[in-house]
Amino acid sequence: MELMVEKDYEAITVQEIIDRADVGRSTFYTHYVGKEDLLHEGFAELRGNVGLPAPGQGTRTGDLLGFSLPLLRHIHEQRRLARAMLARPGNRSGPSQMLEALVENIVRAEIEHLWGDRPEPPASLEAVVQAVAGACVALGDWWVQQDFLVPAEAVDALFQDLVTPGLCALLRTADARAHGATSRGSAAGGTSATGRGSADSGGSETRGGSATG
Repeated sequence: MELMVEKDYEAITVQEIIDRADVGRSTFYTHYVGKEDLLHEGFAELRGNVGLPAPGQGTRTGDLLGFSLPLLRHIHEQRRLARAMLARPGNRSGPSQMLEALVENIVRAEIEHLWGDRPEPPASLEAVVQAVAGACVALGDWWVQQDFLVPAEAVDALFQDLVTPGLCALLRTADARAHGATSRGSAAGGTSATGRGSADSGGSETRGGSATG
């Protein structure tokens, strides 16, 4: 990771990684297929080190998504690396794409927990995941470009203010759809029962009339 502070990821060679780590080439290839494997391991460790709360456990009262503030604080702690990964114009390198994928996975877990057994929105939950993750990554990128001008808490508050109203609206719509489906099912059941009752009553009257006659 430290090498990425000094130069673009694409320009880093396995030999440079080996020299910096002071290990032999055979030792490196015993553990990794290439530098991409090493990068994957680094991001896996990052997710474990961020200290993310469990899905559904916000860091502020009223927050629907709890991952953003711990993630932003971690980015600030690793700001030299964050500048190298995000602050270069047009940067679409392996690390930046992997960071986006990491955020998407975190958001997906949060959204799925939040949604529960509600019916999916018309555009599918994955569209919601992409929208929320995109907002988080875009704000993080802006924050790095501004050289961390404001504290992590301010960026997180802006993120929550942007995404929470939309998520709440989607949840209300999903709840209304579920309630509507339940009401229609109950009404249909009641109509069927009424129909059967009328038929049974009519049949009894007919049988009664015939018996009387």
